[in-house]
Amino acid sequence: MFCKNCGKEICDEAVVCTNCGCLIKEQPETKPKGNGMAIAGFVCSFFMPILGWVFGGIGLGKSKNRNGKGKGFSIAALSIATVNFILGIVLF
Repeated sequence: MFCKNCGKEICDEAVVCTNCGCLIKEQPETKPKGNGMAIAGFVCSFFMPILGWVFGGIGLGKSKNRNGKGKGFSIAALSIATVNFILGIVLF
């Protein structure tokens, strides 16, 4: 394949021309994955507060690497797990 800017021959898999630096191919935009730990923490927080804390905490940590995906679920999981834990101690 040849560069459309400078005409030099380049590798077929090249994304950028090694001679002039011209962009050859648009790279596909990578979409951040979901945050399953945050959702698991949210669900578990209603029934098992300890697992809600664990999964919610892991989900909160992972949300930083995933553009904030799952941050709300993680915070909700930690909050709900705390409330359920306190209610469990007070009521029993």
